[in-house]
Amino acid sequence: MSDSDPPKTKLELRPGESVWEAMTRELASNPDSPASLNIMSAVDQTLSPRTQSVDQVVAALEAQLQEDGERQGAAVQAAIQCWERECGTPLENALLADLQKTARERIDRRRRQPPTLESILSNRPATTDTGYRLGIHLEGLEGTWHRLWGIICLVLGFGDDVECDEGVLTVRAQFEELLGRAMTPPEWSALAAHARNHHETVVKPSMAKRDLDKT
Repeated sequence: MSDSDPPKTKLELRPGESVWEAMTRELASNPDSPASLNIMSAVDQTLSPRTQSVDQVVAALEAQLQEDGERQGAAVQAAIQCWERECGTPLENALLADLQKTARERIDRRRRQPPTLESILSNRPATTDTGYRLGIHLEGLEGTWHRLWGIICLVLGFGDDVECDEGVLTVRAQFEELLGRAMTPPEWSALAAHARNHHETVVKPSMAKRDLDKT
């Protein structure tokens, strides 16, 4: 194709080539072409219902792990049936065990993390802190939010007043500079309450267990 030729918008099949082979060739040789973008869009649309059905199963399993009851059990069965309809095959026990493991990991991960910015703040800058989300650093808006929550938890462990602690005030000022405004009293209270609950339900029991294991 010369520089003057328009970009291809449709997939071109070569003699003896299957559709899947042609898709692979186009994606590999022209990943940014309109044809490749159309291929990726079609694949996403095809896989989206199945991906959503997996998320529904995991979410239902999370709820069941946190509170097992008749309603939670029914939600798990409904999610499994949805998955089986989308995939056209029964959900085998081995895969179900893997999804349960994923649900446990999600619960554990959330227990060790601060609340989301959106759950506390009335508004926030439209930024994405890729380095923080990849676990590379604790900088940027989201990373500093994590540090602020973490230092509140730490100060609570020493029984100090988080409202007056120099370290808390320093990190709060750093976060508010990135946020572009001061946190409102309800926002601050919600963050402190979340940190206090984390300290009481996660940190203190873990420390008590550690001390017990030493005896």
